[in-house]
Amino acid sequence: MGPSVLRSTSAHVFVDADLLDGDDIALDDDVEHHLRRVLRLRDGKTVGVTDGEGRWRLATVRATTSVLTLESATDVVVEERPAPITIAVAIPKGDRLDWLVQKTTEIGVDRIQLLHAERSVVRWRPEKVATQLARLERVAEEACRQSRRVWRVEILAPVDAVAVLADVVVAEPSGRRFASGDRAIAVGPEGGWADTELALAAETATLGANVLRTETAAVAASALCVAFNR
Repeated sequence: MGPSVLRSTSAHVFVDADLLDGDDIALDDDVEHHLRRVLRLRDGKTVGVTDGEGRWRLATVRATTSVLTLESATDVVVEERPAPITIAVAIPKGDRLDWLVQKTTEIGVDRIQLLHAERSVVRWRPEKVATQLARLERVAEEACRQSRRVWRVEILAPVDAVAVLADVVVAEPSGRRFASGDRAIAVGPEGGWADTELALAAETATLGANVLRTETAAVAASALCVAFNR
């Protein structure tokens, strides 16, 4: 039974690892509310259940007028984690970052490394990092549920771009074409990379002739990485 069967499920939820192994899968109040009140799932519907660490199974909805529970319908399947795809990206303005996280998660990125570049406009204050990351993790989990992923996305706190540019392919208009094996891509701020940052890049790759917003470039790079490597 492969992960493709999850495409046909009525919903997809995340639970703690120890709950996944039971015959009756307990749900927290928020998940139960979402399935019963928002999605309005009825008795007998099939739901995918995962711990976000590659383990998943199918379950059957058991619903009454007052409560909804899940009954295990298959054995637990363990999916091997593929070689990770990483997008390192300068933080865009406003709610564009939420959109970026949502779309790159749906496409199949495994790790999102946030960057403070020399020309970045948005820089997180240290006291706000934990709150901001928690918000993005919620966005990513919702996107994981929608796209039926069985591995969570890792979102890493901002670091200075110069700390990572030597270890990734840097998106830059003058670069080479994307190729198989490009699994870690850095996308700069809308003002572009500084010359001092480009000097650190081991390789650069182009996303095309057009000028892209940061979040658009991140989605384009994600799609190319997935297309070449999955």
